[in-house]
This record gives sequence, structure tokens and C-alpha cells, in this order.
Amino acid sequence: MKLPETVYSFLCSYFIEGPTSSFIHSFPIVQFSIPKVQFNDFSRKLFPKEPHLSFQKKLNNLITMYMNMKNALVAIMALTVLVISCEEDDPVIPELDGIESETVLAAIDSLDKGGRWLAQGVNETNELNSLSESEKAAITNHLYRLAISPDIRCDQETNDLFLDSLRSEGFSTEGIMTVENAHTRVCSDLNYHEAYWVAELAISGIPFPITAINDMHVDAATGRITVYAQTIVNGIIQSPVQVGPGECTVVNGDTAGYHPNAVFLNGSGEEFLEANGSGAWWVKHSWELDGEGYNNWELNMIEKDYGEGLWVNGILLEDGITLRKPILSNNPITYELESNISQGSGDDPFILHFNCTETKSPFDNLARSCPVLKP
Repeated sequence: MKLPETVYSFLCSYFIEGPTSSFIHSFPIVQFSIPKVQFNDFSRKLFPKEPHLSFQKKLNNLITMYMNMKNALVAIMALTVLVISCEEDDPVIPELDGIESETVLAAIDSLDKGGRWLAQGVNETNELNSLSESEKAAITNHLYRLAISPDIRCDQETNDLFLDSLRSEGFSTEGIMTVENAHTRVCSDLNYHEAYWVAELAISGIPFPITAINDMHVDAATGRITVYAQTIVNGIIQSPVQVGPGECTVVNGDTAGYHPNAVFLNGSGEEFLEANGSGAWWVKHSWELDGEGYNNWELNMIEKDYGEGLWVNGILLEDGITLRKPILSNNPITYELESNISQGSGDDPFILHFNCTETKSPFDNLARSCPVLKP
């Protein structure tokens, strides 16, 4: 049904201008401008059951009807605006992009061993086939957040809540274990042992002090402890003898052969059983706590034939920390180790006192900060 132009103009003016007093007062002019015959035809179609109504009453009803229509439209518009506003106010959670280990390493301090463990966790996560890309992104973003926020890395409640969320959302066992291992490697008290330890000792009859080095690496998730050791006198490596398997050299007029625990390190992150580039031979002692042991030959041995050695196991004492003896009362932490190096007063063992230095490891050419007691 097409409205007459004057009625259409009236309705448009009403919806646009609203029921202002000036508009109401001007209404008789609008009423007068509507041809009565044309309006009667129009009103009969609108009010077929009320033919007895006067012209003015019909026009008033028409106005009331359109006012109701206008109010309904306003309500619909308001509801629409409210819905749109609510949608805009809701937090929009973007789909996370995955994080690469290089991104983590670029964001942390070069001495931050905990951050490097988190970068390894990111790399391990990205290599898992049991996780979708979105699941990998969720885990790697969590590990990245810990890497750039050292103060919250070991917040047990936060880390447990994240792991619970992974379980409830059905993440794979491998994915959950990767996160658990990263948390453990960063937060375990075993990390008090992790450092490049150096001890100086004076031996009767030797004009220079002996420097003993224990470059100690800890993987708290697996319980694997690895120590690379040397003794140095006046800048020259004394032990292990710097020869490979099957080779011999002369030390102080005596023939000395390859140390059975020795590996060649050149800072590449790998161990070799033959000289490989610039580097040196180091005695390696490695074991799993309360697990796999190793056949041990002492660092200070310089022999042609080293014999069968001694099988040893690494154990963790009841305090959950002690496998050797970090001195936690010192800050940075120092270290004590019983040694059988003779001081010229017999073969009784004595205590070596080690201090931490931020020297690069011969294994991977990376330095790390010295351990300090957690607050």
C-alpha cells in the first residue's frame, strides 16, 4: 500500500525530527494539507471495522499507531546498538601464533640457563607430531612468557593451573610431559649444583697452585648429572693427559696414556673420542641420580695403564639437594668436594673449596650465571 505524499512526508518528519512541541503545534497545517477524500479512502483500509470514527479521530489513531511503530523501532535500534556494544566490549582473544626457540633465546640474557631450558622446551614442543598447531602455540606462548618473566617462572600455583588446563582440554601426554620437564629443569633445587666451579689449592713441593675445574651440568628432569673436569698448573693442563684412545705421551719422564673417562670438547655441544679442532681433553663423569652409574677413574690419575676403575652410582641424600655439597649459606653459592689429591701429608682425602665463575663451558661455549639461594 502506497501512502499519499503528504502523509508520507508527515511520517518521515516525525521519525526524523521527533515529537517536538514546534512540530505538534504545526500539525493542524499538516492535517489541513491532507485531502479529506484521499484520507478517508486511506483510513478505511487502516480501520475497516471503525467506519463511524470522525476524520479527526481517525487521524489521531493514525498518529498513535505510527508513534507506537516509531517507539518499537527505537527500541529495536537501541537493542541492536546494545548487542553491538556488548560484542565490542567482550575481550577478543586472537588465535596465538607459535613461538620458535630462536625467539626465546633472543629475548633472554646470555647467562640465563633457565631461559635456555625454556627455549629447549619450545623446540621440543614444536617437534611433537601429537599436537595440533594451535596446541603447540598455547604451550610455546606459555614457555615464552616464563622466559621473559623470570620472577614468575617458578610460581607453582600458576604452573600447576596451566598443566591442569592442558589435561582438561585433552592435550597429548607428550605435550604435557614437555611442559612438566621444562618447569622441573628451571625450578629444581638441583640447579644449585649447576655452574663452572673453580678451586685453587697449594701442594707441597709444587711452586704453582693447582687449579681444579669442575664444569657441572644438571638436567633435573632426567636426573642426569655431567661433570667435565681438568687440573691446570701454571696455565698448562696436567690432567687428563692430552692424548686420545690408544695414544701415549711422556709426562715428567714417565709414559702416560689416554684417560679412560676423557672426551674431547671444542665448544660445539658435542663430545668426541678424537681431537677435533681447537679444544681440549676433559675427564667426563656422568650419572643419573639413583639410577645409572658409571665406571670411574679419578681426575688426577696419570698412568700408562689405568686398570679397571671403580663402578660408582650417584645418589641424592634425604635433603633432596645434596649429591655433592653446595654451601647454601654463601651468596653466590660455593661448593665443597672431597678429593684424594695428596697435599704431601699422606693419602688421606681432603676438602676442595670451589667458587663459581661465569666462564664459558668447554662443552657448548655458553656461560651461565652463578647459582644463588632462592628467596
